[in-house]
Amino acid sequence: MIKPKSYLIILFLALLLVFTLGVRYGQKVEQANKTIDCLLSITPTPTQTTPTPTPISYQEYKSRRWGLKFKYPANLQIKESTNTAEIFFEAKIASNSGKN
Repeated sequence: MIKPKSYLIILFLALLLVFTLGVRYGQKVEQANKTIDCLLSITPTPTQTTPTPTPISYQEYKSRRWGLKFKYPANLQIKESTNTAEIFFEAKIASNSGKN
């Protein structure tokens, strides 16, 4: 039969083992918390800038034939019909053929 002192020693060693494992686990948790706090404390610098809108330039159209006068965006080209009172708008094509 095992003596009562042996039970006490086994109980003491088991408690010591649980305490030691708890302390080690606590150290790992504390280290992880420090790492997380460090990462969370680093705030990124905002790099987003608001785009500035490109201003639209306008040209003025005058038709003595039809008595019209209005402004239109400069990136459009006007084609006037010779037979009827029709005005067409087309996008201007940028050409770099004569520019070096």
